[in-house]
Amino acid sequence: MIVPSSLEAINDAAKTIAGVARKTPLVPLRSYGLADESLGIHLKLETLQDVASFKIRGAYNWLSHLTPAERAVGLNTHSAGNTAQALGYAAQRFGCEAQTLVPDRTPEGKLEAIRKYGVKTVAIPMDELLDFIFSAGWTEEPQSYLNPWGDPMMIAGNATVALEILEERPDLASLFVPVGGGGLLAGVGSAVRALNSSCRVVAVQIESCQALSGALAHGGPVWVPMGDSLSDISLPVIVDELFPLLSSVVDEVITVAEEELREAVRILAVENKVVAEGAGALALAGAMQVDQARRGESACIISGGSLDPATLADILRR
Repeated sequence: MIVPSSLEAINDAAKTIAGVARKTPLVPLRSYGLADESLGIHLKLETLQDVASFKIRGAYNWLSHLTPAERAVGLNTHSAGNTAQALGYAAQRFGCEAQTLVPDRTPEGKLEAIRKYGVKTVAIPMDELLDFIFSAGWTEEPQSYLNPWGDPMMIAGNATVALEILEERPDLASLFVPVGGGGLLAGVGSAVRALNSSCRVVAVQIESCQALSGALAHGGPVWVPMGDSLSDISLPVIVDELFPLLSSVVDEVITVAEEELREAVRILAVENKVVAEGAGALALAGAMQVDQARRGESACIISGGSLDPATLADILRR
């Protein structure tokens, strides 16, 4: 079972990643001059990291804690996007070789983005990848393996997002967090519970894959249907070892429809000049469903900006 990151571990992670991961700005959702600062919604712009997502925080913290021998055998992970890119970016700084397992249906554009960071991509069928993930198949791999959801150093690095938010807004009433596998939510929830227990942690999931709400309703992990979505971070189940931590830090789960997510992407791009991928806009899509009186002073983690230009153009045309 994965335990919450301690405040000491989170602060140590913040020191480790300083100078590599940016301390990203927390800015009001554009309000067109209204005095209420756009109804109290603030955007944590992780899209401004060098790898365009928060993932560099956890990946670099994890890699920094490996021994020279563990780095020498090479690095591996499973990812079709941001985790792999962040691992490649960190690996370049340490002079390591890196590869990632990817679903065999991953678009070539995503594969090319990963390869730009020097990461080798190994494509396997999605069913085999899921079996590999949930059977902990990485224990048989020769390389040092980054588990995006279950590694304590990854989670502590992710938690630094909330550390920065609460430094600026210590009286924050609610923090909206996108959820896929749960690694960001685990870190952010750990930090919030340690620093401001009165702040509500609101997880936002996509309607086509409701693994977290399903698990909470069931009292434990349960497999759910997984449909196609602009948000491509979803998994059909929350892993067993992570569920107790997530259930202890989440106050509410909000589910957003596909059109609501696309509208959040549009608002970020057109109204706020921020390009966010589907998963990156999930938190805002969730916050927009909650009236100001209930959510209070709020922050949304805009977690990543790796959006295909053609997809963005299609959203804007509509």
